[in-house]
Amino acid sequence: MERAEARRRFLELVEKFREKGATSPDKAVTPEELGLPPGFKHLMRGRLGKLGVFVEKDGKYYLSEERLKQLEKQRAGMQEARSARRNLFMLRIARITIGILFISLLLVNIYVGDPRVRTTYSILLVALLAVSILQLYYLTKARRVFEAYGRASSRK
Repeated sequence: MERAEARRRFLELVEKFREKGATSPDKAVTPEELGLPPGFKHLMRGRLGKLGVFVEKDGKYYLSEERLKQLEKQRAGMQEARSARRNLFMLRIARITIGILFISLLLVNIYVGDPRVRTTYSILLVALLAVSILQLYYLTKARRVFEAYGRASSRK
C-alpha cells in the first residue's frame, strides 16, 4: 500500500507543476509558488531528485515531461516483466502438477490395464506438452522484455 500512496503523491506533484505551467526551464517556479511543503527541497536531494522528473534551475523547479515519459516506459516494462515472471511461475506449478499426475497414472496403468487410464494419461501428456510450449513462449517474451529494459537502463 505504501507504493500506491507514494505514486499517488508523485502524480499530485506532477499535476501541480502542470497546473502552474512549470514544464520548461524558462517557466520554472519556486516551491512556494507551487504551494509545496518545505520538505520538498529535502525530498529533491533524495529519491525524488534522482528520478530527474523535477529539475532545479537557480532555486526554481520545473517538470521534465520527457523524463516523465521515460519513467512511464520503464514502469510499463517493469510491470510487463513482473507479469511474465508470474505467468512463468504459474506454468511451472501447472507443469509439475500435470507431470506428477501423468507419472502416477502411468504407474497405475502398469497394474490396471484399463483403456480409460491410457486415455487419461494421453490427455495429461498433451496438457504437459501444451504447458511446456506456453512456458517457452513466456520465457522468450520475458527475455525480450528484460533485454529491452536493460538497454533502456544502460542509456541513462
